Amino acid sequence: MRDEPIGEQLLETARNVLREEILPALPPERKHAALMIANAMIIAMRQLKNGEDGERRELRSLQSLLGHAGRDEPAGGAELRRQLTDLDREFAHAIRSGRGDAGVWRDAARQHLLETIRAKVMESNPKYLGEPGR
Repeated sequence: MRDEPIGEQLLETARNVLREEILPALPPERKHAALMIANAMIIAMRQLKNGEDGERRELRSLQSLLGHAGRDEPAGGAELRRQLTDLDREFAHAIRSGRGDAGVWRDAARQHLLETIRAKVMESNPKYLGEPGR
């Protein structure tokens, strides 16, 4: 178990200091860069909070869609991202080859894309979806 403050809390504190103390003191030409840093920090906070849950859901969805259901899930980290990259390539190839032009597979692929994009936007810009964000 980690002692407090944990990573998410540290990022939140640093972001608050940046926005409340440093940003107001910056010259106008530097404020945009500071706001980009603050936004990157909140995205990192959301990713820390969510862990690998979204990536694991995406992996299971792609495995099911591409006929690989039942495969062992990777422990996480780099192996999880590698498998996702491989399945994303296979998914793109299936779409390019016409598999998604019609039928049940097309509907399942569309649902996968909607859920995946929604999860990514929830981390990067939840206000866009009408969700509360910081």
